[in-house]
Amino acid sequence: MPLTINDGMHHQYPNLAKPDSDGVFCYYVQRRISCIISAYCHSIGMSPNTATIIDAIFAVLAGIAFYFHFFIWGVLFIQLFGIWSCVDGELARLSGKTSTLGDFYDTMVDRAGELIIVTSILFTFNTAPLATVWGYLLFAYIGAVFLITNSSEKFRSTYHKNYPKNRIEPFFSWICAGSDIRLFHLSMAILWFALTESSSVLLWVIFLMTGALFINFSLRMRKIYNFDQSISS
Repeated sequence: MPLTINDGMHHQYPNLAKPDSDGVFCYYVQRRISCIISAYCHSIGMSPNTATIIDAIFAVLAGIAFYFHFFIWGVLFIQLFGIWSCVDGELARLSGKTSTLGDFYDTMVDRAGELIIVTSILFTFNTAPLATVWGYLLFAYIGAVFLITNSSEKFRSTYHKNYPKNRIEPFFSWICAGSDIRLFHLSMAILWFALTESSSVLLWVIFLMTGALFINFSLRMRKIYNFDQSISS
């Protein structure tokens, strides 16, 4: 399926991006790459569901790589996972094949992929003498991620629009609000570990992001309340 003239413009960055709901790393970095991939995949007739499957495979590969201590490969797979998380939605918009079910599976793969990656990190670094610390910290981190992602999805299902985190939460969008920036920070900390064999930076990164996530969630609840009051008045 060759690209049409209109497609040639439509696939270019940032036409396929979502400036309000995309995380900052996703919008400014990953989308620039994913738009190129999406244009090619569209030209060969790849379906959005196929892209979602490829995205899930990269998440599993990242988890396996970390578990077997192939840290550089794991970081590479994390970034490919993030990029292909954009590709499936972009393909759906390019091909006009957007669907409720496709959107559901896209979201589930994103959430499951992050869970797989974080769980593999837990198993990799959950060793004495800090085994208990790692266990509690990763449990708190996963809980905080659940709250922040669930609040976004519930906002979308309730108000029928994406939660504009990039616009109204610019500070947290650089720290923890989106999976793109969370996985970026984790990737950088893991690269540091691969170079220095010191896990202290990774421990602190997860600790600080966990605290930021709980603060972000608390403030988001207030923002959503104010939003609801504004549309009800």
